[in-house]
Amino acid sequence: MVNIFIDYGAQYSVYDEKDIIYNDINDPVLIRQLKYFYHKDLEKKYNDENLYVKTYYLHHLLDYFRETRFDINNIELIFQKFLEEKVAIEFSDISGNKINFQNELDEIFQFLREYKQELLTDLKGNYLLSLKSEENSNEKS
Repeated sequence: MVNIFIDYGAQYSVYDEKDIIYNDINDPVLIRQLKYFYHKDLEKKYNDENLYVKTYYLHHLLDYFRETRFDINNIELIFQKFLEEKVAIEFSDISGNKINFQNELDEIFQFLREYKQELLTDLKGNYLLSLKSEENSNEKS
């Protein structure tokens, strides 16, 4: 559900008339998504500050790990390239105020540093091999 919501967030923000106030049709898709999820967070539906924005960044970061040409074992390089190539850290609102998400990104990066081995195991799909082995064992039984 979250995955689909993130992927289609840009369409929601473009076609929802109330969002016209903060959404510029000329913005790149990733900026439109970021603005949309920032405004979802302003609704304060959840207690966690900027939950939608964090989910947006984590979703795109995990995609980036899967699509990058860089060595995923070097997560510091991946974080750097992710910021350079994939997403924006900030945007300007309709009044020209900069809205910055460096703290949210730092929080995500720190979390992934702490759980690097689990992340890499999942990204490399090692769990799929064990599932396949279990399936084969069950079929033979």
